[in-house]
Amino acid sequence: MLRPGWVLMLWLTPYLAYANAQTEMDQPSGKVTVYYLNDYQEDQQLKIDAQIGFQLTEQIEQALQNEITLTFITELELNEQYDLFGFNATRNRVNIRYETLLRYFSYNKTYLLINQRNKKVQSFSNLKDALRTMGTLDNFKVTDLANLHPTTLYKVQLRMRFNSWALPTPLIINTLFSHGWHLDSGWHKIEIHSPNSWL
Repeated sequence: MLRPGWVLMLWLTPYLAYANAQTEMDQPSGKVTVYYLNDYQEDQQLKIDAQIGFQLTEQIEQALQNEITLTFITELELNEQYDLFGFNATRNRVNIRYETLLRYFSYNKTYLLINQRNKKVQSFSNLKDALRTMGTLDNFKVTDLANLHPTTLYKVQLRMRFNSWALPTPLIINTLFSHGWHLDSGWHKIEIHSPNSWL
């Protein structure tokens, strides 16, 4: 005679197998990668150049092809490193956060980028060019050098991620149970190379 615990296990086995199969099928194939992040000084300003690459998951690309607006968040921070009673401490000096909307129009097969920070709108005939442009930060002002001390160590960090909370409500519910909706580059950090050159 089978014990109750074994009966429960036999009853759950098909469901556990199904859940495991769904999890394996749901493994994300997309990613966001910061290829490079460089700082430099120009016209008494601290600026950066950066390039971010995208590999969209099947779920995200399918949503785009169905004319659902995608929202990506770019975050840039400048942090000051200093000594506090013998301990290394960090203070945030600049925090920039903005959203970029990516849309597709099937009637004319056009991709549209809308930068919410500078209100710039650009159209593209293919997704590859749209993603490359969205991931390019060129001559991007971080702050005026007058706001910084030339002998202090600073670090710049950059991150880009997909904002699944900006999707229509029915899709938001799906994102809670699917890894395919989560894209995040994580923080890419660099130290400011030559702060003494600001003197």
